[in-house]
Amino acid sequence: MSTPTALSSALLMAGPMDPEHTYTYLFCDLLTDTVLAELPLSGVSYSTELNGIGVLTGTVPYADDTLPLDPDAATVPGRTSLYVDRDGVIVWAGIVWTREIVKGGKSIQAAEFLSYYTHRYVKQTLSTDASMILNTAMVPDGQRLFGDQKYIVWSLLQYANAQPGGNLRIDTNPLTAPAHGVNRSITYFGFERPEIYKAIAELAAAEDGFDFGIEVGWNPAANNLPPTRYRRVKTWFPRRGRSAAESGLVFVKGGPGSSILDYDWPEDGTASATEVSALGDGTGEAKVIAVAKDTDRLASGWPLLEQVTSYDGVIDQAQINGLAAAELTARATAQTQPTFTVAADADPVFGTYSVGDEALFVIDPEPTSPYGRQGVLRIVRIENTAAAGPERVRLTCAAV
Repeated sequence: MSTPTALSSALLMAGPMDPEHTYTYLFCDLLTDTVLAELPLSGVSYSTELNGIGVLTGTVPYADDTLPLDPDAATVPGRTSLYVDRDGVIVWAGIVWTREIVKGGKSIQAAEFLSYYTHRYVKQTLSTDASMILNTAMVPDGQRLFGDQKYIVWSLLQYANAQPGGNLRIDTNPLTAPAHGVNRSITYFGFERPEIYKAIAELAAAEDGFDFGIEVGWNPAANNLPPTRYRRVKTWFPRRGRSAAESGLVFVKGGPGSSILDYDWPEDGTASATEVSALGDGTGEAKVIAVAKDTDRLASGWPLLEQVTSYDGVIDQAQINGLAAAELTARATAQTQPTFTVAADADPVFGTYSVGDEALFVIDPEPTSPYGRQGVLRIVRIENTAAAGPERVRLTCAAV
């Protein structure tokens, strides 16, 4: 028989007052966004990542009520998109990439719309340097890239859109004015076939870089027409999300207001570096190289810990210097990447925070942390397990 204390803890964990959530899954044609079917999914888990590509997994049941909807035609990998609506809000969207037969139906794996650009490549030389190209008209009509880093992203996506069958109707208007005010000198050689997503990610990772992603949601109904969906690419400069002071987000483990159900706060020195070598393009002595050293940590007694990273297609010394500096900064704070499992309906509730936000995490004293622990961390990944009742959200964080 449960003791009163154990019973109270069980009720808190079960969350008897947690609201029920309604999930709707819309499968659409990737190019036209036409709805193909609204299908149920079971065992759904979905994630979003800062400057990365979140994934979704789930199973489409093949049963008497779903077979008339032709789930095979509605979930074709590589040409079908999926929108996840939670209580009337689109919380995730992406492209179905794989499916396989499982008991009772077919399991699918989808990835956010950014994943499309891991399948797209630059096939003709594009450059900010007019001397490197034949057609000096601006992309997409020509080969010349605008110099500001924000407009380089616009140019790469416009180039992708201009190819037959390559326009996913992702709105690039948010990439127009104002500029970031950070100019880059960069060339993408067509004969090297640089991947467009990787090109954007490397540009964003440089010193004075930016955050980026594709937002999804509902456009309101207008002119007696039903609501439509939007896909729009955005950059955030200098960074996405709110500071801890701006967000006011506090996650606590312990006490009546506890929202953290479980956590792992590891310490890992293998990812740390006090010197970074960044390698660009070129061969032999002509190879573009930059070295960045953390002189402060070295002077304070840290050993020399080296990291070497290659950046294909980078020929500009200033850019490779910036990439080395940014990598060193990341490696200086790479000792921990805590994860927290939180209740979706406890304060702060799911939907009030996003990747890029900073939050204060507080662990009350407990056997494995006798003095407690707290710190301001940045949320870099959010994974939710869809459920009609209580939901559990896994937050992956990084040092600020």
